[in-house]
Amino acid sequence: MSSDAALWWKSFTTYAFRVKTFEAEGQNQRGSIDAHRTTGSEGKRGSGIVGLSGRGENELRRTLSALDLTLMGVGGSIGAGIFVLTGVAARQAGPGVVISFALAAAACVLNALCYAEMASRFALSGSAYLYTILAFGELPALTVGLNLLVDYHVGAATISRSMAVYFVKMVDGWGLNLPRALGNYELNEAINISMLSPIFLLLFTLILIRGVQESKWTNLVLTSLKIFIVLLVVFGGAAKVDTENWNDFVPEGASSIFSATSAVFFSYIGFDVVANAAEEASKPSRDVPIGVVLSLVICAVLYCLVSLILTGIVPYEDISKSAPLSDALSKAGVQWGQQAINIGATIGLGTTLLTGMYAQSRLYLSIARDGLLPEILQRVSGSLRVPVYAQIWCGILAAILATFFDVEALARILSIGIMLAYSVVCWSMLSFRSNHNRRTLGLVGIYAALVLGMSVSLSLSSLLPWYLPVLLATAALLTWIPIFRERFDSASPRGTYRCPLVPGIPLLGLGANIFMATQLHWAAWLRLGVVCLVVFALYLWRAWGLRNTMEPQEDGDRAHMYERLNLPVADAEGKAIPVTPSIMISHDPRQLGLDKDSVETYGVARSEGSIGGSPEVARPGSGYGVNVL
Repeated sequence: MSSDAALWWKSFTTYAFRVKTFEAEGQNQRGSIDAHRTTGSEGKRGSGIVGLSGRGENELRRTLSALDLTLMGVGGSIGAGIFVLTGVAARQAGPGVVISFALAAAACVLNALCYAEMASRFALSGSAYLYTILAFGELPALTVGLNLLVDYHVGAATISRSMAVYFVKMVDGWGLNLPRALGNYELNEAINISMLSPIFLLLFTLILIRGVQESKWTNLVLTSLKIFIVLLVVFGGAAKVDTENWNDFVPEGASSIFSATSAVFFSYIGFDVVANAAEEASKPSRDVPIGVVLSLVICAVLYCLVSLILTGIVPYEDISKSAPLSDALSKAGVQWGQQAINIGATIGLGTTLLTGMYAQSRLYLSIARDGLLPEILQRVSGSLRVPVYAQIWCGILAAILATFFDVEALARILSIGIMLAYSVVCWSMLSFRSNHNRRTLGLVGIYAALVLGMSVSLSLSSLLPWYLPVLLATAALLTWIPIFRERFDSASPRGTYRCPLVPGIPLLGLGANIFMATQLHWAAWLRLGVVCLVVFALYLWRAWGLRNTMEPQEDGDRAHMYERLNLPVADAEGKAIPVTPSIMISHDPRQLGLDKDSVETYGVARSEGSIGGSPEVARPGSGYGVNVL
């Protein structure tokens, strides 16, 4: 194997699973870490990522209260579920879609409690990506982060297209009669053009660039109006319900309930938006858990009520896929309801776009801070404290998707990235609670694999023996015995929220996420596979760029690497100077032939991993290193 190839492989294996660790510079009033620097870490956990998050010129402003976060979660959820996916899921599961929403809510409660603890502990942007890089390292975190971003982008495109359809209907109700093709024009079976969708995305991008204060008040007004419209539909539509439509409550069988559950899982993404806003929360350790749990409960109640009324007004097979509520009320003869829904849906879907695009930019910001995406995406405007370039990129990408693809085609690949993120958050919380015990995490991995096997075998029950899912389910439950014998009492920062009934809740959440993921359309799994391959290729490219920081295997390789780094191969006595895989050179800096100014230029660090040590405290025999990244 050539020198470069060997160093490339060593670079990949070293950096792929190195975790980001925190050296807390202080805690906020409630105890969560909101100011920190990243450091190295010891032993089996690998080296820390050298970088800075949430501080200095790229720091965001803390202005969001518990009410703001709750409304942000509701605004990010109510809209996509009620005004769009309700129709798609109801046509799939019939009136039983109510059960689907309830099951999805129950699974999300398990995830929400895990999110609440992690967001309270680490009050920074990044949500699932951040928690994964803290627990498992760069490559798993990048995989989770980019898959979550794909769901965010596709979700924004889906919502903006439906918003365009409702907008045209709303304007028609005022007698202006815009061409329907502006909202949705079918060019052929593959291409379906919307001219209004990119305009809406541009508008909300401009609002978000203005700053979080403007976005907060916009969301407050629009979300309040949206909730009012939803309650209007519930009470107004209740009088038009035909109970005969509920006689066959599950017309397509139980499998359709689980399939629809996976499809509507995206409707509860609002609490992930709240977690992404942790860095801008005034009192994150208290307000973020409140926002996560309360927004989920409010959304679950509204979803179940509306889906029950919708399937009671019209037969499920006659429900519109793109504008279910307004069409249902129109068929029932509730003319005022139709126009009210058109207005409320147009405004309400706007809040979902607003909060979703907000969360996207904060996720890009977090990934870029760690050097895994272009540096320009982490730049924050000087006065408004907004990641402007990340926000513009989010708007452009969503606009391209929204212009050319229809709602149903996009909905098929939703949720898989979100389910992956939720699963890893549950796993990450178990990692922190067990103090990153490898045996514990290995047992959780076996449990996850068995649940996946059981779920797949249920989906292929017609081709496999009937007893296979039973055996796998039993084996999965048996793994709980050794897992529950492990310790999950690792301390949290003072005053932060702690999830109850650990490890039961995160294990149930992990199992529910895996099961529902297997119920998704095959296109979603294809999308997941493609994104994971792209992430792996990108990381191989990153490892190639970092290969020169690795310890060579032979003296010839050592000289080759030192020449590239412009460092001496040996000290004054001719002894070789080794470089550890974590790029920390375990020698006095003066052995490198560097004077005080050179040491300050490179940056000196103690071998324990803290960054920023000064040459004045250097002493022979102590561990110091040169930061060559």
